[in-house]
Amino acid sequence: MGRLTVLAVMVAAAHGVAPAADSAAGQPAAPSGRPVMTSQPAAGRGQPPSSRELVDARAELQRRYREPLFRADTAAGANRAADLFLEAGAAEPDRALKWLLLAEARRLGAAAGNAAVIHQAVALASATYEFDELDLEFRALGEIPLRGLSRDRAAGVAEAAEAVAARAEIDGRLELALSAQDLAIRGWQRAGATEACRRAMTRHAEITAASQGQRPAP
Repeated sequence: MGRLTVLAVMVAAAHGVAPAADSAAGQPAAPSGRPVMTSQPAAGRGQPPSSRELVDARAELQRRYREPLFRADTAAGANRAADLFLEAGAAEPDRALKWLLLAEARRLGAAAGNAAVIHQAVALASATYEFDELDLEFRALGEIPLRGLSRDRAAGVAEAAEAVAARAEIDGRLELALSAQDLAIRGWQRAGATEACRRAMTRHAEITAASQGQRPAP
């Protein structure tokens, strides 16, 4: 079982639901795009720590993880550190340090162009803290430098952005849905996926029409 698969099981357990089955190829199932019901927070969730509460946590993170942070200046090093912080954050009992570990995993995932790490970091954080999950995931995806990505990484960003757009649309947040769908279009363009890009542009037009109370053009 891969590290991200293990983390997916931990996320599901934290939310009190059964984890999705792996695909036939033995890879973790892709995020379903199901909306996060922020109106019904999980028991025990609280606000993210304040800046003052993070001071000691930041010092502790630097003390514990000096070496992986030092080596996180390459894509490979950032990926390794992000995976480490995901695993550590999932198990960390201190609420301030947990938040910081997952925030660092999210930041490093963006630096490495790894949309899957960003999704996992946000999902793990949402089991403990109350915050705008869709907006945070979208903003983190938007920090990924698309121009430097491989086609596979760019496609991963596009797929993650489309999932955010779908969830935002279900929640009635059409402005966010449009922004996420626009990011998906740019991701597909970078990936060189012409048909997927065309579908994403059609979906963008449909959301735009819905936001203006119009029917989409045939």
